[in-house]
Amino acid sequence: MNIASAVSSRSLRIGIFTNGFPISSEPFIALQAAELVRRGHDVTVFGMSNVQPSSMTSSQDVASRLAGRYASAHWPEDRLARLGAAIAATARTMRKVGVARSPLFRPLIFRRTWRDLSAVFQADLVAGQPPFDILHCQFATLAEHVVKLCDAGLLSGRLVVHFRGYDITEVVRAAGPKIYDGLWSRADRFIANCDHFRDLAVGIGCPADRIDVVGSGIDLRGFVYRAPNSPGRGPLRLIAIGRLTDRKGFHTLIDAVSRMVAAGRDCQLTIVGDGQERKSLEARACALGLAERVEFTGMLTHCAISDRLADAHIFVAPSQTSAKGGLDAPTNTIKEAMAVGVPVCASRHGGMPELVEDGVTGTLAREADPADLVSAIERLLSLAPEWPGMTRAARARVEDRYAIDLVTDKLLSSYQRATGDLR
Repeated sequence: MNIASAVSSRSLRIGIFTNGFPISSEPFIALQAAELVRRGHDVTVFGMSNVQPSSMTSSQDVASRLAGRYASAHWPEDRLARLGAAIAATARTMRKVGVARSPLFRPLIFRRTWRDLSAVFQADLVAGQPPFDILHCQFATLAEHVVKLCDAGLLSGRLVVHFRGYDITEVVRAAGPKIYDGLWSRADRFIANCDHFRDLAVGIGCPADRIDVVGSGIDLRGFVYRAPNSPGRGPLRLIAIGRLTDRKGFHTLIDAVSRMVAAGRDCQLTIVGDGQERKSLEARACALGLAERVEFTGMLTHCAISDRLADAHIFVAPSQTSAKGGLDAPTNTIKEAMAVGVPVCASRHGGMPELVEDGVTGTLAREADPADLVSAIERLLSLAPEWPGMTRAARARVEDRYAIDLVTDKLLSSYQRATGDLR
């Protein structure tokens, strides 16, 4: 039996748990949920943390498939206001499932989330839901909450825990390698976003025979390959896309551009995205005399980003280990650039080398090293005659590993291993 036939054997009722939904920086969760719905599965997405949802940045098709299928928990920051809201939430929960299952009457189960009352609002969010086949925690940090809700009888289903990034890097560094010890026996299946994160999870105790690697998929229908732009007599046009955080390494990229300009290279850099580092990055560019060479666009629509990619010569992804120890998996921004034929220079960081193979689908540089980043960009430029073949190989790698239909096949296989339908 091939994977495609195995994963379509029956419809599943799937609860997807994330921090907040929708979040503009996490369109991959919406895309995956919509693809599951398209295949006939019953999907509900729950935002479990007190995160204010942002706009749905996915396509209209994705938005329409998920209409009415998601909700998020909210609670006031003010303690007194939270208490009043918790009383109302408890009343709603008791009307749905009875007094015995209310978190206010189960302090031994909920403990920490009982003290800050967050459990009350999470219970209100999920109370009265019919049983699920799959309870998919998109980040391992959410599994604690889902397990407690299961123990209280508010949720049921096979538990699948996903390691996506900060949960297997920053959280483990801050809390220690035993942080997830209680999950190894409770979860039915684990998923890692890349091989590197799988190895990290196994290294702290995750059962190696119960973890699968399933990357974040992209809908390639929205990313049409075109021949790369050959650098001409004008400035070299570089582009970088992502949240403006220290993990994305944009300060290293600005330093690299400064070195290239000082060496006589005429270049322009466009940085697409927003975040807490924007002011410091703008100040760094100004201090290095690059105010006219580095453009900060802020957040852009997918259409506008597509236009910027079409104009660029090279996409640069200089991710590096954050101050808290955070790492990136192969990011969707790199996949999208590779899919449309833009040559890529990335850092040897996290799961990046699983996507960008040096000299084959792009070039790689040491992370947090401006000089080596310059060298990798210049090396990519020296390979310009080979860009047509290199970018076609890059597109093929994305198609073979991250096309949403293939990723969904892998995800459903993981679900069916969790339920015992596939071994």
